[in-house]
Amino acid sequence: MKNPNQQTRIRKFWLKGFRPAMVIVASLLVLGTAVPLASAAPEQHYKFITVDARGKDLSNSFQLTWINDDGLVIQQYADSDNHSHTAALLRSGWTLIDVPGAANTGGTNPNSRGQVALSYWGDDGVMHLAIWERGHYTYIPDSAWEGYAFWGAQGINDRGQVSACVGNDDGSILYGWVGTSRHHTIFAYPGSTFTIAFMTNNSGTTVGEYVDADGNGHGFIKDGDDYESVDYPGGRNAYALGINNAGDIIGDYVVGPIGVGRAHGFLLQRGHLTPFDVPGAVSDFNFSITDNHTITGTYQAPVGSFHGFIAVPVGGESRRESR
Repeated sequence: MKNPNQQTRIRKFWLKGFRPAMVIVASLLVLGTAVPLASAAPEQHYKFITVDARGKDLSNSFQLTWINDDGLVIQQYADSDNHSHTAALLRSGWTLIDVPGAANTGGTNPNSRGQVALSYWGDDGVMHLAIWERGHYTYIPDSAWEGYAFWGAQGINDRGQVSACVGNDDGSILYGWVGTSRHHTIFAYPGSTFTIAFMTNNSGTTVGEYVDADGNGHGFIKDGDDYESVDYPGGRNAYALGINNAGDIIGDYVVGPIGVGRAHGFLLQRGHLTPFDVPGAVSDFNFSITDNHTITGTYQAPVGSFHGFIAVPVGGESRRESR
């Protein structure tokens, strides 16, 4: 088995201009309501929209929701048999884009070309990768993993570079994988045995998560050979889940005891860290941020159900997919 490239330049990401979480008083997700959120500068207002591929009465599974700059929405969800499906919100409505013949299909954010990296697997649990684009599938050979086990795609940028994780068969050791089947990099956050690359922007900056020797999760930013560790003050188990081409990053962190903590979202913009939570939600999980600063993710309502959301900057709504 080939050893991944171990880079050594690390620095703690000390967040500049941190401000305490802003208390937001609002009812839960009223369609069309503009809600102010704390942001770097100036204060940004967002309109929150609920999006559920399965319908509001079937939304007890945990959805993952992404969007590109053209407004193409992708959502992954589980059915009553716990099989994973991925759907695209096109002009005609929600359309399943599951890989033909697969028992499970996991999605990722769409790039500006409308490509989606799909992880698919059968009942044997062996995972593979395909790229969906306007109804067509390109299957990536398993030789791209260089003898590692493929543990899932997380994102794809406009250059066609997939961010993913690979590792040993049981998943006890994971590495970041970024690139194409022909040209890619396998890496681990120095000192960790668990590294996931969630998204790489067009400039090659990658964000993700690593687990330290004590079992604590942290977000990271990888720019060439340089690593930055990202944590939210007062929180734990931070994930850096999405990055746009301006370098703005969204992610999650947890507050409270293990097992009963509450998940919150954050926005990291120009070195300033601010909270980003759906008003009135019980828990928040952010997954993607576009170049026009539209943010998507999942929130848990007080009744316990999960829903996808799109947060659109007021005055800068993303364009609806027209393909």
